Amino acid sequence: MKPTPSLEDSSAAVAPKKSRIAAWLIALPVLIFAALMLIGKFMDDPQREQRWVESETIKICWKQIAKPEAERKTQEFHSQEDCDRLELAFKQKYNENP
Repeated sequence: MKPTPSLEDSSAAVAPKKSRIAAWLIALPVLIFAALMLIGKFMDDPQREQRWVESETIKICWKQIAKPEAERKTQEFHSQEDCDRLELAFKQKYNENP
């Protein structure tokens, strides 16, 4: 006859499964987060960021020129020629419109 398993034996057999599930529940989000961080690091392009900054500068220039001079908060851009010059430099540098 086989001896009947005691409660201690059955709980010992279940414990490793629970600990493995708990480990996976903790490790899986950490691994996904790490993978997303690596993807983000490799996709980071300084030239793309610089292009965006220059494009936004041109947009700000046009918005600032559209306002009357008395309402302007800053005087970075004084005339339409300033904005045209920024656009021309952008087109020459990146071969595309801002």
